[in-house]
Amino acid sequence: MDWKTALGKALKFLPLIGIVLFVYIIYTIGIEKITSAFVIIPFYFFILAIVPLFPRLLLYALRWQYISKKQKINADLIYFYKLSFVSIYYGLITPGAVGWYIKIFYLRKKCNAAIEKCVTNALLDGTIGGLVGLFIALIGAIVFFDRFPGFFPIILLFFILNIVALVIFLKKSRGNKIFKYIIRPLIPKKYKDRADQSLDSFYEDIPRLRDLIIPFLIESVCWVLLALQTYIFVLAFSINIPFTSFIFIHTISLIAVALMPVTIGGLGVREGAMVYMLLSFGVKPEISFVISFCGFLVKLLTPAIIGLFISFKEKMK
Repeated sequence: MDWKTALGKALKFLPLIGIVLFVYIIYTIGIEKITSAFVIIPFYFFILAIVPLFPRLLLYALRWQYISKKQKINADLIYFYKLSFVSIYYGLITPGAVGWYIKIFYLRKKCNAAIEKCVTNALLDGTIGGLVGLFIALIGAIVFFDRFPGFFPIILLFFILNIVALVIFLKKSRGNKIFKYIIRPLIPKKYKDRADQSLDSFYEDIPRLRDLIIPFLIESVCWVLLALQTYIFVLAFSINIPFTSFIFIHTISLIAVALMPVTIGGLGVREGAMVYMLLSFGVKPEISFVISFCGFLVKLLTPAIIGLFISFKEKMK
């Protein structure tokens, strides 16, 4: 067995790590305690927690459309809004949320744009979301440094790496150097000319750094709304944690999922991070677990179900 085959088999089992962790957390806390905490939440809190979902994804669609227009990829806002749900659905059911990039092929079909330009669009979209999340998490790591000192160096490292990657990515001259000296030598000779053409398409109409200021601001509001959806369940348990503090806690838990893509839908990693952090605020593990899991239900599972039905009508082919 060569190393590629071994790696491929190992990656197939990677999502099981998060599932095992999820089951282990339930076992450690106790299914009875978790069930008891879950059933005392009044149903109307779930309704309240779902409400911010729709303006959140509308803002996301506006941000995405704004970036796309800069790249001369044009589609109406409703299409971007619907595709936001579809992307969440595919992201939820795939390890590391790689299915989220299905939007590349939907956008190519809808707008008849070059696949390379659609790839650029998706990478920019994901980078903006990740950078804003890392920035908020970095502030949170500083605010709560005395409670969780281990978070700060890790988040700072990935924040710097993402900033450097974005700066290199947006400048064609820098991207050309990386392609020329690192990537191109690895490409078989008969595909080199095609790869050169693909690189030109990749950078065609790419936005400038200042064009991303508005998307960054919009994305910041999206992260706040994301935290609000889960914070509603904090209120359901009458836990005395300021919303501003919870924004940092919530964002760090999601960044932990992004940095450790070893599960499907973030299960296990997200709950573990939330239990660990809220424990320092005196919140019982079973309540922290339920808060995190209920957040998953309204933030990811609900739009994923909607995205599933939308995907039946919005075909790629």
